[in-house]
Amino acid sequence: MADAPHTRSRQVGPLPGTALHYRDTGSPLHRLGAGWKLAILVSAAALAISAGGAASLGLLLLLVLAGYRAAHLSGAELWQDARWLAAQALFILLLSVARDGAEGIARGGLVALRIALFFLPVALALRTTPSRDWLQAARRVLSPELAFGVASSLRFAPYFARELSEIVGAQRLRGARLSARQLWHPAAWRDWIGCVGVPLAVRVIHTANEAALAARIRGLGSDEGEAP
Repeated sequence: MADAPHTRSRQVGPLPGTALHYRDTGSPLHRLGAGWKLAILVSAAALAISAGGAASLGLLLLLVLAGYRAAHLSGAELWQDARWLAAQALFILLLSVARDGAEGIARGGLVALRIALFFLPVALALRTTPSRDWLQAARRVLSPELAFGVASSLRFAPYFARELSEIVGAQRLRGARLSARQLWHPAAWRDWIGCVGVPLAVRVIHTANEAALAARIRGLGSDEGEAP
């Protein structure tokens, strides 16, 4: 019984391997201002979209991986952030091969890589920047309403990643077919929609309502047009 308080205190806060959660490692990247990171994110997204070929995208991927290393984040944390991208890449490749044959491998691979490079810099920024810094940076250039929306969006990304992990874990214990190996069977897609998609959508709607209520309490919303 004497160890119970100590055990409870150790469970407070996100675990190091929790997807998209901020973790302070004291790296130089953590000390970089949120405004600079926001500018880097915009530049990285533009490069991911406009990069001409595999060489340019490969160089950008190396820079993102170097960012994770510079932030002193582990390979397990990188995998937590990017594992859904692996499943997505496989799905894109299958569709490309089904449509274009062997030629679709290269085309599908580039599409999957562009999507990953659009997302991974955001994941790295979330890992290295607390929510309050995002809000302060957004307030400098945006209206209070937009700043609140941007900061809330960035804050809820790791929250919903954790919610998704918890839902998948609970539904797999109930027998739902949610493993990567079972995705080849169409019945597993039905389980993903019914056992994961619907509960997650309900939580998203509930959280959005709470965020809207918080915005109105802070005076950021407008009650015009609402029923009395």
